[in-house]
Amino acid sequence: MRKADTSADPVVEDALAKGYLGTGQVYSIPGFTTHDAANNGRLSVSRAVRRRNLSAGIWVADQDGQQCYTACEDPSAPHSVHFRLWSKDEARAHVFQQTGGDPANLKYNPWERGRRQAYDDAGNPI
Repeated sequence: MRKADTSADPVVEDALAKGYLGTGQVYSIPGFTTHDAANNGRLSVSRAVRRRNLSAGIWVADQDGQQCYTACEDPSAPHSVHFRLWSKDEARAHVFQQTGGDPANLKYNPWERGRRQAYDDAGNPI
């Protein structure tokens, strides 16, 4: 088994101590040298937040402060990680407000998970 990644625990604790929980304020972590390093930082923050039974919106931003995804324009440029913290109840209310309660409006629909096309041994759809 792999040892738990606790590298972002101090950052999340700092955000909690400064009162970011439930405010919608963005906590920023600058100084990542590449997109990959920032993405690893994002994953570490996500793990730290989950261990505290909280929810977070976490993203990577490029040197101009713009959100970037896997198709980053300059992956070798400096990046930063940003996040907002919510309790589970606040996060559920936020998602409900955004979607109007309709799962079809979710960016990711957990009820559609695992409904992949099945195939028989010859490769024909079942």
